[in-house]
Amino acid sequence: MRHPSVHARQVQDGRPVVLRQGHQTAEARDRRFGRRSFLAAAGAGAVAAALPIRPRLGGPWFTPEQSLAAKLKPFKAKLPIPEVITDAEFTLEMAETEVEILPGRPTKMWTYGGTFPGPTIRRPAGDPTEVTFDHQIPDAGALSIHLHGGHTAAIHDGQPGTPPPVSDGAFVCELPTEPATAADAPLIAPGESRTYIYEGMEDGAPERAAFQWYHDHRCHATGRNVWRGLAGMYILDDEFEGDNGIVLPSGSRDIPLLITDRTFNNRNQLKNPYKGIGHAPNDGITGNLILVNGVYLPQHKVSARRYRLRILNASNFRSYNLELSNGAKMTQIATEAGLMPAPLKRKRILIGPAERVEVIVDFGDFPNRDVVLRSRRGPSGSKAFEGPLMRFRVGGRRHDASAVPDQLRPLPAWTDDVPEDIDKTWEIGIGTGLRPKWLINGEAYYPEHIEHQPEIDTTETWELHNDTGVAHLVHLHHTDWYMLSRNGAAPPPWEDCLKETFFLDPGDRVEVAGHFSDHLGKYVVHCHMLDHEDHGLMSHFKVVP
Repeated sequence: MRHPSVHARQVQDGRPVVLRQGHQTAEARDRRFGRRSFLAAAGAGAVAAALPIRPRLGGPWFTPEQSLAAKLKPFKAKLPIPEVITDAEFTLEMAETEVEILPGRPTKMWTYGGTFPGPTIRRPAGDPTEVTFDHQIPDAGALSIHLHGGHTAAIHDGQPGTPPPVSDGAFVCELPTEPATAADAPLIAPGESRTYIYEGMEDGAPERAAFQWYHDHRCHATGRNVWRGLAGMYILDDEFEGDNGIVLPSGSRDIPLLITDRTFNNRNQLKNPYKGIGHAPNDGITGNLILVNGVYLPQHKVSARRYRLRILNASNFRSYNLELSNGAKMTQIATEAGLMPAPLKRKRILIGPAERVEVIVDFGDFPNRDVVLRSRRGPSGSKAFEGPLMRFRVGGRRHDASAVPDQLRPLPAWTDDVPEDIDKTWEIGIGTGLRPKWLINGEAYYPEHIEHQPEIDTTETWELHNDTGVAHLVHLHHTDWYMLSRNGAAPPPWEDCLKETFFLDPGDRVEVAGHFSDHLGKYVVHCHMLDHEDHGLMSHFKVVP
């Protein structure tokens, strides 16, 4: 039996290649999970109590998934830090790999580079990056990769392609296996590879530093493909912090955290929630176990000084209302679009699917204590998870030269002159019939439709309107966006900045402005609750001359 993948760096045609390699030793697995990683169900108190226990007539009191969760010991696994790739050109293999997620049997997942999450790509802004994705997952059908948050040419943006064939009238297809066609040229067929180019430039200058991520973006199968493991983090650096004397925690104190949820059977294999998935508005896949960087309830040792946590919600549907167990405030310094104009102290931070937040946590305030990062129930409509996410084991005090200045990064110049009138409204609705679809401006997604055509080198104001009874997370491709108002009022401080993913409760109206530069072509607007996206909640705009 093969065990979790470890990256091997090889060279092929002059480019580094990230492949899968061998298996880990029992000693290595013990270091990660501990030698005794299971508890009897009766000893799993705090974790088991957080799970819904639903007795079934004539059946056991626990489902197999609940029994598995009840046996897992929290805070036993060490927090893994994904490998960081800094090369300008490299290849990532997409393959089914056995990965250590839970103690015991490895889990079969679809992976980038052999791990879940995939390796973290870290690159300087302004320097082009070429990533060749080699598709070796026959059962996945054609795939497409989106650099979420990147400013890229349309052909490298991860176009969704045309819908895969379905057999039951549902949007989500269990195993789309058709090859890419001429119309789907951006897609990658099984056995093929494709190079994506990320220029790292925007509007004539290096793109602003930001915490981004990459994931599959295949039409009507994105949710399934991300659930199976196709996600990884991407950090874009620039010279702003150094040039302006901003000294934030760095190195081992700059920690990327990918939070997601999954459901496993009692053999540690992913459950398949896409068989018989509900239709709008009753769609939305959540898992019953929370993973951070691919393991269940990990722990991480830190010293009593400041740390920079880059937190990504990579869940398909679930939100997290983040807080520290001791009630201390976190200092938010960035959103998914990079540094904010000024830091903001917050006790709780709600992040929906695809949103990112960067916070400074000063562990110097509580040396030699344990601090749990957890999620609390959020505002109505957020469906936020309630429970622990991971634990920090704080050691003694050490010298700390970092600091959080009173001012961080000004907004770009184009935000000073945005149109007062709304150039385009994107209204989310729902269709009718036995299997209703999600709609944008009355239309479910189809690839040929272009809903709006902004001109290159212009700035437009858009309104996002949720005219349904459930919440949505609207993600806008192509560029970062500046929020102007929420429901007719000034945005709250944590949204008075650049963003590219926006939480919309039922009835919400949000006004945002964006500047279209550099790239012509077709881009998408969609909900990043991935089941909503796969069930029609996506549309196109096209940047034109």
